[in-house]
Amino acid sequence: MNAKQKSNPELNKDDFFHLTSYIWIVKDFQDVYSHMETSQFILSERFYSPSTPLTKEGQEKKDDNIWRFLLCPRGKVGVPKEHMSLFLFPLPNEYDKQRRIFYRQAIYRIEIFVNNNETCTNISSNIFPDDCNKMEKTDLIFKIHFYYDRENTIEICSPENNPNESIIPSSSFENYFNDDSFSDITFKFNCGSEIRASRLVLAMKSSYFKALFQGNWKESKSPVISIKDVNFECFKRMIYFLYSGKLDNELSFEELKDLYIEADVRDISDLKREGSKRIVRLVDETSWDEILLMGWQTKNLEMKEAGLKYFSENWMNIKNSDKMNNIISNANFDWLDELFRAKLFGV
Repeated sequence: MNAKQKSNPELNKDDFFHLTSYIWIVKDFQDVYSHMETSQFILSERFYSPSTPLTKEGQEKKDDNIWRFLLCPRGKVGVPKEHMSLFLFPLPNEYDKQRRIFYRQAIYRIEIFVNNNETCTNISSNIFPDDCNKMEKTDLIFKIHFYYDRENTIEICSPENNPNESIIPSSSFENYFNDDSFSDITFKFNCGSEIRASRLVLAMKSSYFKALFQGNWKESKSPVISIKDVNFECFKRMIYFLYSGKLDNELSFEELKDLYIEADVRDISDLKREGSKRIVRLVDETSWDEILLMGWQTKNLEMKEAGLKYFSENWMNIKNSDKMNNIISNANFDWLDELFRAKLFGV
């Protein structure tokens, strides 16, 4: 399997979106170097990059791409100058195997660091601090960043650019929202408020509601459903979004957070995307820990990276804070490892 490789050290953030990063540490590289011949190689463990988050209409959702680094510590045969060779090696996933796909496109950037007993720096020319002494303890660190090109994905229009334009331009039912004439179900709340809606509209926009109305639940046939675990305003915004594709531009972080959680529970992917876009704009000293935890818990790359970026850039101010204690108390081993890497190498 071949990889069509594109690299661009000056990636324009308006054109490219950062998908994920991976770090491979080759500890005690001096031992690896001393015991290997030219063209002999070592492989990293497998690592993964997600398929493009948004695909064009008609495209199938692909499995995550699988990769390995292939490192020749003494380079390749036929190159007289002393060098090291590093290759990005693609492995086929189930999607590739089933469709007999033998190539893969990738937009990426690789950074290489040298870590000795004193410093950790970007590699410049020599790997070993003293090029005449190749037995000094040296670790090599390879960091790869994957990107995708926005031109090849569907863009969800931003309400900041046109607040009157629907995020979902087609199939808008805004004019029928909470209209008794086109509703067959009522949601009731403890506060006494009600929302009228159409089962058909909700089922069209959410697999959660589709399963609810088709399943063997008492709510499936009941004309009235009591809502006890969600406040009225949050639920109303969610239903209004399903009808219109619109969100209020003035929502607070707490309101967006509650809405994102409900969208995650009820599998409303468009609302999750729009909610996370708004949430990451509000990352600051009061919210970064919650945004990072939500990113981890819901596997949302955009929120995770926003939280890690704030953590990395503001480490000295937050290292002894209650927010930092909250992260440490709720993070698992993998999350703590990501924190450590973000502190060392940034995001």
